[in-house]
Amino acid sequence: MTNFRNASTLLLGTFALLAAAGAASAQAKGEPDLFAFSEGARLVEYPDDVMISQMDSSPLNLIDGFVATDWTGQASPAPAFVLELPERTELSRISFDTSPLNRDAKAVKSVTVEVSDTSSTSGFETVAAVTLKRLKNNQSFSFDPEFLPVGRWVRLTVVDNYAGDEYSALTGFHGYGKQLTSVAKMPNVTGTYEGHSGWGEIHLTQQGNEVTGCYAYLNGRVTGVIKGRTMILTMIETGLDGSPIKHRAYFGMSANGKELIGIGRNTDPALGEGYFDFYAADRTGNRAGSCG
Repeated sequence: MTNFRNASTLLLGTFALLAAAGAASAQAKGEPDLFAFSEGARLVEYPDDVMISQMDSSPLNLIDGFVATDWTGQASPAPAFVLELPERTELSRISFDTSPLNRDAKAVKSVTVEVSDTSSTSGFETVAAVTLKRLKNNQSFSFDPEFLPVGRWVRLTVVDNYAGDEYSALTGFHGYGKQLTSVAKMPNVTGTYEGHSGWGEIHLTQQGNEVTGCYAYLNGRVTGVIKGRTMILTMIETGLDGSPIKHRAYFGMSANGKELIGIGRNTDPALGEGYFDFYAADRTGNRAGSCG
C-alpha cells in the first residue's frame, strides 16, 4: 500500500507509455473482467439522474459486459461511479468501450480513475487520467508493473464529452488483474421474497452452492449456483402460448441479506445481446414456500 500511495504521479506518467501494449493484449483468453457485475462487482455510488432499473440507460450497463448497452446521463455535474470489488484486487490494466451510441454527440472524451484500499468514500488515489477515442471499443491501458494499484473500490469520473453535449454516454468499463483475497460470500438465499415491478412472490432454496426455486410471474422456475457473492440463475417462464421463455440472470444481495438485485436477458439469440431485464426483491421470510 505504501508504494501505491507514493507512486500516483509516477503511475500517471507511465500510464500513457503503456497504453499501446495494453491495447495489444486486451483480448487475452480466459482473463476475467473483474469490474463485471457477473464477477461480483457492485455499483455503490452513481449519479441519481438515471434510475438504476432503467436499463436503456442504467449505470449497470457500464459493467454488464455488453457493448450493445450504454449508460447515458447528464454531463454536468461530472458523473462519478464507485465500484466495490468482491475481493482486494491488484489491477494490471483497465479498458473502456465507447460504441455504439444512438447519438455520437454524447460520446465521453476524458475520464479519471481512482482506487481506494480504505472504503467507498475515502482513501482514493488517482491512477489514470485518459482521453478516449470516439466510438471505439476495447480501449485498453496498462499500469506500470512495478506500481500496480491495489484496492477494493474504484471510482470512475467522466470529465467531459466530445461535443459539449448536455448528456454523456459510455458503453463499458472493465478491469483486469489479480484478486489478492478469496473471502467474498453471498448470504444464504433460502427464503421468501416480494419482487418489484410485477415479479411477484419468489421462493428460493439453497443447498450448498446450488439454488432452486420459483416465482409468481408466468409460473417462473429457477435453477442456479452461487459463485462468490453472485447467484447465477437460469429462469424459465411459461409464455401465454405455453412455450418456455428462458432467461439468464446474475444476482447480488445486500450485505444485510434483505434485498436481491439482478440483471438478466432472454437467451433467444434472435432478441440480441445485452441485459435488458432488471430484478429487485425484498426478503420477507427466511423459509421458502411454494408457488401456486
